[in-house]
Amino acid sequence: MLAVLVVGVVIRTHFGPSDPQMVRASGPEPTEDTPVARGQVLYERYGCAMCHGAEGNGGRENPNAETDGKIPGVVKVAEGYTKAELVSLLRHGTSRIGRADASGPLPPYRMPGWGDRLSDAQLQDLVEYLISLAPKSATPSWR
Repeated sequence: MLAVLVVGVVIRTHFGPSDPQMVRASGPEPTEDTPVARGQVLYERYGCAMCHGAEGNGGRENPNAETDGKIPGVVKVAEGYTKAELVSLLRHGTSRIGRADASGPLPPYRMPGWGDRLSDAQLQDLVEYLISLAPKSATPSWR
């Protein structure tokens, strides 16, 4: 019985959730009716903070991931992605995460795709929120 439980935990941990879902069906409503405020609510409701951190600084362990063994933060996505690229990443997710050690195990967590859960307008709002997290000194790639 213990072996089955351990195998079940290892499989769930290794492959992660197969079907991304809303974490909180209810919660705070946007404080303003702006894309950034609506995007922040989506970030919280869909559990983005569970991996990328409440403030977007990342840090959750992702063993053997090329990103220093951690899930990266999102506070600087504006430096590396255009808005269209961010929408695509959110819509489709990432099928693979690079390994720090090519002969080591696959990192257990990857970015799921949200295209079947979020509307185009919601994806745009989420992108606006992510871009708003950029440090004031950052130079967005979309400018």
